[in-house]
Amino acid sequence: MIKTYAIISFLVCLLLAGNCHSYQLIGTEALSEELVAQHYTINPRLDAVIVVDRTIPAFEYYTFYCAGAADEEEGQQGRIHFLEHILAGIGSQAPGKLNQIIANNGGQEYAFTTIHFMYLRLRFPKDKFDLAVEIDRDRFYNTVINGEVVKKEKKIILTEKSRNEVFLEKKFGSYFLGLVYGKKQLSYIGTKAFIEQLEPVGLRDYYENFLRLQKRLVVMIGDVDVTHVLTKLDEAYGNEQKLSALSIKFYSPQYPKSEVLGKKFNPTSKNLSVSKFRKSWYTPSLDHRDFAGLLILSSILNKRSNPLKSSLIDSTLVSGFNLNHYKGFGLISYQADLPLDTAVDAIETAIQTKLREIKMQGISKSELIAARNQQLKKMYSNFYVPTNLAYSFGRAFAHTNDPLLYPKLIKDLKSIHREDIPRIIDQYLTDDNSITAFLTLPPKKTAAKENSTPRTALHYGIMVLILVGLVLLVGWIIRRCRSPERLFSNE
Repeated sequence: MIKTYAIISFLVCLLLAGNCHSYQLIGTEALSEELVAQHYTINPRLDAVIVVDRTIPAFEYYTFYCAGAADEEEGQQGRIHFLEHILAGIGSQAPGKLNQIIANNGGQEYAFTTIHFMYLRLRFPKDKFDLAVEIDRDRFYNTVINGEVVKKEKKIILTEKSRNEVFLEKKFGSYFLGLVYGKKQLSYIGTKAFIEQLEPVGLRDYYENFLRLQKRLVVMIGDVDVTHVLTKLDEAYGNEQKLSALSIKFYSPQYPKSEVLGKKFNPTSKNLSVSKFRKSWYTPSLDHRDFAGLLILSSILNKRSNPLKSSLIDSTLVSGFNLNHYKGFGLISYQADLPLDTAVDAIETAIQTKLREIKMQGISKSELIAARNQQLKKMYSNFYVPTNLAYSFGRAFAHTNDPLLYPKLIKDLKSIHREDIPRIIDQYLTDDNSITAFLTLPPKKTAAKENSTPRTALHYGIMVLILVGLVLLVGWIIRRCRSPERLFSNE
């Protein structure tokens, strides 16, 4: 609702005074005594979050495009990742020149594609802010996508894909997220065949008519001046698509509950030293109060005294419980590497036993405080790591359209009560609300079957011929032995 008013105000301002600023302040959140996050709308498709931190004479500049691997069609995944490579390294420059410009100005660049967004990062000394905006604007409007560029990036991306193929953990993760999103496999890079057939015209069309039309978020963290940041962003993007507010499309893939919830999947692989287990429960999104309760629950379940870690299996193999959010939902997941002889029923029983114990006995006040403090410590620590802080803004914006939800989550964490935990377990952590996958070795074959060769008509024909030959040979020997000349030939 706030953002709708901001867009309306922007349009009114545009009609009444052509020279007024397009940006509007949406809200602020205190991250600590020193750091405050300010959220602005620059235009209908672009928001900005600014965090002033003068402890280091530098800044980090992030641009989040709110579309990722899960937003691509089945069989056509990999184009956003391909465009990420082009945007990060080319812009309107010749291949390699942009990287040189960044390096010559004391900067660094990085880019990454996730499930629901792609982002580009620039890091510069504080006096290079105008250059960062110029690079970002140049990428957005003037990126070159031609045959030379596409051919060069194909080689790089196919090499990246071949390297990733050896990581079984990534392949299993792609398989599991494919179950979540109703795809054969959720791949950031795409298949080799799809990458090889990509052409400049198709990629350019996909960039201009899909990726550029998605909402974007720029995040500035560091030694910057807020007024100067807003002025430069307004100059660069304030006039962009002024009257297109009503045509904004938000892509939110539907979670396929009816297809996967309550089911178990058991893919196999011949090259395993351990089995891989993952069980995830469908939960509310980041903007739901119960998300904070699930964070506290995950801390309680990950305690070292937890029998899931200390008694059933070697604790060094266990990843434990973690909670992640996506567009419109979250997943609290238990992940573990297990000895190959561990039965999936054993780990499932151990999980249910522990959940039942917490649900029946409840948790103590000291347990709640300790778990809450653990989560708060993690969040406050991330506020002082620019990459982690920017990532939290971008992910929340892509998933819920509100980049400041992580700071707001602090209030929810402080509002959770002891009685919320058993209710949350009973409401969300049930078998019919979960997806289970267990990667194991293929079933063992018996020795006889393992050593046997499949029989064919030719095989049986040869056996018959050999048998007939043996019969004829035996008959010939018998006849020779009965001949009188043969019997007395040596006398």
